[in-house]
Amino acid sequence: MEKRSAARELAFLALFQLPQKSENVNTDKLSKMDLHAICLSAIRTLADHGKENIKSAETYFIKAERALMEHQIDHEANEGLNQASRSVAVPQTEEFIEHLDKCYQGIALMRESLQVPELYWHYNDESTKEFTLELILKYINNKEEVENLIKEVSQSWKFERIQKIERKLIELGAAEMLSSSIPHTVVVSEIIKLANKYSTEEGIKFINGVLADVVKLIKD
Repeated sequence: MEKRSAARELAFLALFQLPQKSENVNTDKLSKMDLHAICLSAIRTLADHGKENIKSAETYFIKAERALMEHQIDHEANEGLNQASRSVAVPQTEEFIEHLDKCYQGIALMRESLQVPELYWHYNDESTKEFTLELILKYINNKEEVENLIKEVSQSWKFERIQKIERKLIELGAAEMLSSSIPHTVVVSEIIKLANKYSTEEGIKFINGVLADVVKLIKD
């Protein structure tokens, strides 16, 4: 994980800790002390999310193991046996493949959980902290303009009805594009990377579409 990617993830997680109204945020205080508390709270939230992921992964593996055992016990080769069952061939059934897919999902969830210590390590780097704060302040200072931009490009959606995670990711990306020299394609790519971690397949498509329209609008 690169420092700037880590900073974007920290900034995204921090947005959920901020007051809903920008005028209620003391930016001077935020730059000095609140950032520490906000980011640590965000990292703890992510750590809790990681623990839940590991529990979900464990559940997937247990279900797959039970399905295999039941298949073996119920197999015709083991009919009439009172104790141990014989090993049997595993059929390429849709159900079994589905269990394997769940196991792969479990592995992905555990891999995601391992990023928490890395994110915390990045947080202790001064340049990462600075960029995190910079992104949060861009989000706060450009919030009204960002909301107007998004409303304009997502006319088929009611802005208020956009899911919170997707909305924060779009807002963060739009705020950075409005007030940064970083190429828009890089910003969109980084936001989609976060969406792959925190959003759904449908949400990712929506975020990508809205940000593509935002890029066009900013260029025009």
